Amino acid sequence: MKLIRTIIVSTAFLVPALAYAGGDSSDGHTHGGAVPPEVIADVAPRTSTQSDEFELVAVLAAGKLTLYLDRFADNAPVPDAEVEVESGAFKAIAVQIAPGVYAVPGQAFAQPGKHPLTISVQAGDAADLLTAALDLAPPAAGVEHAHGWGEWTVWGASGALLLVGAGLVVVRRRKMTRKPKP
Repeated sequence: MKLIRTIIVSTAFLVPALAYAGGDSSDGHTHGGAVPPEVIADVAPRTSTQSDEFELVAVLAAGKLTLYLDRFADNAPVPDAEVEVESGAFKAIAVQIAPGVYAVPGQAFAQPGKHPLTISVQAGDAADLLTAALDLAPPAAGVEHAHGWGEWTVWGASGALLLVGAGLVVVRRRKMTRKPKP
């Protein structure tokens, strides 16, 4: 009977601690209200620019600079255009890899820093000169891992349950050794 009481009392103290919802949002858990969007750290470096005629987005990934070229008026891709990219000593003519998508080698942009881009576009009767800056931040240092209260509660409750279980084993063994054998 004493064993059952011990289990009930232990459970009565541990269960409410595990079920506590709390208002602390340090671990991302909130009840209501707007949750801020997560910051995605693995976004490829990119830049964008526009003129009266064109919109261009440049993305540096997988060793190449990919250019997405659209018409400003209707956001339609611009196929079969002549696109030339310059940045410092780097100069290249972009190759079309899909309608409105062009690529140049990206090795010139390997070093962190701001890389000014001058992009000339000739598409049919329309021609334009676009400028942008590709900003490559240096690699982020290691981010410190913060432990929230919920993580500590789970570890504490697990330890308490382990101690209760060990105590129950000890009580049971003592009972067994005290019983007189017939």
